[in-house]
Amino acid sequence: MRRAMGISALILSGLVIQTTVMPHLALFQVVPDLLLVIVICFGLVEGPSVGAVAGFGGGLLRDFLLNAPTGLTALAYLSVGYTVGAIRPYVQSSSVLVPFAGVFLGSLAGNMLYVGLSLLLGVPSESLGRVFEVLLLSAFYNTLLVPFAYPLARRLATEPRGDAVYSGRS
Repeated sequence: MRRAMGISALILSGLVIQTTVMPHLALFQVVPDLLLVIVICFGLVEGPSVGAVAGFGGGLLRDFLLNAPTGLTALAYLSVGYTVGAIRPYVQSSSVLVPFAGVFLGSLAGNMLYVGLSLLLGVPSESLGRVFEVLLLSAFYNTLLVPFAYPLARRLATEPRGDAVYSGRS
């Protein structure tokens, strides 16, 4: 129960920061996506089921604030949270670079999925060159947020005794 409340609080806090602070941190008219970073971090730390649930919840909350079809962000975040969580046990490294690589690649995949779904639904888009530019810049900016989001996700995944809840190994 404590973990569920902590995860929910982190997602809601991420949503508030995403909508109030992050637009002021835009570089080259690209805003980092803190909610996606949080979802990927939960996928890395907790596994595919928590990553998927966090992705769906965070994505749906974000969809309510966007001027796009409801459910698009939720589906993209859900897919990325599940996939990152499912791949993590197969990464045999405990290097500090794993969260950075996970967030970078997960951000690319999540944003490409969102753009692809948007195009399928007929949502107007920018030029293809600008889309690729935004994809790469967003993934880079999201990677810069890892030192802030990943330790919080790790802390929420740890029992009060210090034992990890999900070790990522079968």
